[in-house]
Amino acid sequence: MATETKNSSLEEFLAVTAGSKDMGLIIAKDEGELESLARSLDGMGFKRSKQIAELPKLQKAYFVVNESASKDAYDFAVQYPTGQVEIFDKEQMQSQSFSPDYGSLNFVLLVAKDDLNKLQTKGFDLLSAVGPAFQS
Repeated sequence: MATETKNSSLEEFLAVTAGSKDMGLIIAKDEGELESLARSLDGMGFKRSKQIAELPKLQKAYFVVNESASKDAYDFAVQYPTGQVEIFDKEQMQSQSFSPDYGSLNFVLLVAKDDLNKLQTKGFDLLSAVGPAFQS
């Protein structure tokens, strides 16, 4: 029963982030819960982006933030509400620009609480760079 409540709360959160000019942030208690939330997002039609540069190619997507991808995720989240996002595609080795069509997009970042704390101490203040946040 607790899983159903968590999923319905997650669905309500995702309804708020749909079409938002700010990215949403989902904070998991630990790595195990992070993977459980990722499976829930997959089941709700979200695609897991392996690189931040993939997000512009998707409509409903999530990106798992860890220490190695912290700067890319932070930069994307800061630029997203401005209407113009410039990201460096490491596969193509070039910058690409992206103008979000907010009405059709739903992007969220997924992070474990410990990783979020580590990122905050490194100067990547994700909490101030995103819009609504959901903590399970």
